[in-house]
Amino acid sequence: MATQKLRIKPLSGQAKEAILQYIEEMDLKRDNKLPREEALAEMLGVSRITIRQALNDLASEGIIFRRQGRGTFVNVDSLDIKVTFSPCMELTQMIQKSGYTPSVRLLKIRKIKREEEICSLLQMQPDKQLVVAEKLFLADDQICAYCRDYFSMDLIGGEESFEMFSHYEDSIYRYIYDLSGEKAQWDKVEIDTADPADIPGLKGYVSVKELGSRPYLYLKTLNYSDRDRPLVYANEYFNTGIIQFNLIRQKNIQY
Repeated sequence: MATQKLRIKPLSGQAKEAILQYIEEMDLKRDNKLPREEALAEMLGVSRITIRQALNDLASEGIIFRRQGRGTFVNVDSLDIKVTFSPCMELTQMIQKSGYTPSVRLLKIRKIKREEEICSLLQMQPDKQLVVAEKLFLADDQICAYCRDYFSMDLIGGEESFEMFSHYEDSIYRYIYDLSGEKAQWDKVEIDTADPADIPGLKGYVSVKELGSRPYLYLKTLNYSDRDRPLVYANEYFNTGIIQFNLIRQKNIQY
């Protein structure tokens, strides 16, 4: 009998969401200190180990900070940050967090000639077909981002399912997961900027005037599965007049 993988979020992830909900209900102007680990564990009905993992995740994202001997505190400044580099949000979520209504325009999904540099990054076998999906993301009908996602056709079911997939407008990562069971878990990003008038392929869909003159943030991203398999190589161009990324970083200074 065929079985389907259960999409159950780890317990620490559920605890993290519950703690975030607790933070939202706090009066942070009066007090930003969280209850002790054992109190949170009792409130949520989970072990202290689970709570500790959830708090570790929140600390790595800069949402909370710990003071030895004093306790765990909410980083109030982090709550004003709408879009972060880490953890990475989906683009439509970024647009919503920035205060706009998102929409997605599927430009084209097509089979292309193998580009060996990209195929090498994706660790594709010589006989595998390279596919690119191009999408335009809008925020209140303003151009917000342009994305080109490259991946191997075998991740979407091969030639037989390509015709149906070529009209697919939702998340490519969800489609890949549904068909192959490969879940995007982490990525490696190279950061650059680009003149919107020089973005390859984009001028065929929109006018230069619509793009504006402000440089776009250009991310070259290699997305890996939870088994560390490279899945998708993405070229993402962001209009930072609409989406402004922020990052809280832990310091590692030798004093």
